Amino acid sequence: MAFIRRVPTKSGAAAVQIAEYAGGRQRIVKHVGSAHTKAELGVLMARARELLEDPGQGVLELGVEPTPPAAALVAPAPESTLLGQAPVAPPVLRSSPGRVVGTDSRVLFEALAAVYAQLGFDAIDDEVFAALVLARIVEPTSLLDTARVLADLGQEAASYKTMGRVLAHAKERGYRDQIAERVKFSV
Repeated sequence: MAFIRRVPTKSGAAAVQIAEYAGGRQRIVKHVGSAHTKAELGVLMARARELLEDPGQGVLELGVEPTPPAAALVAPAPESTLLGQAPVAPPVLRSSPGRVVGTDSRVLFEALAAVYAQLGFDAIDDEVFAALVLARIVEPTSLLDTARVLADLGQEAASYKTMGRVLAHAKERGYRDQIAERVKFSV
């Protein structure tokens, strides 16, 4: 996957390049240009982002409009006043795009939970069991690693001991038979 790389040059400029990892090393795909000022750097970074954009890539409609980054390049001209001094006010800047502090797949979990209920698995009124089933659908893994998968799905996992007890109860209480009975009557 390609990414934008900004590196200092010997002349003191900042080179903007599009690079990718190949064989554990960075390979330069395209040199976009060198910038000597912040304004030039901004133009080159925008050009590099345009080059990386895929016109065939669809956009997820989340109802959130991205705010374009903007910065004041020149201080506003002072207003003349009756006494000759202009009030000093900081320039108004538009805030840059938000910073991602965490990601999870909550939408995936909710979609899988809806299918889980439609299939009749909700006959088992056990939230921990449901979370275990959905986590194993996403990534079949050990019981120890299931907590990580649930965290990736935006869910809080039960303790390891609790998950172990729930699996033991599933066998003892015949969860499989209960689900089969429910599905048989709904078909």
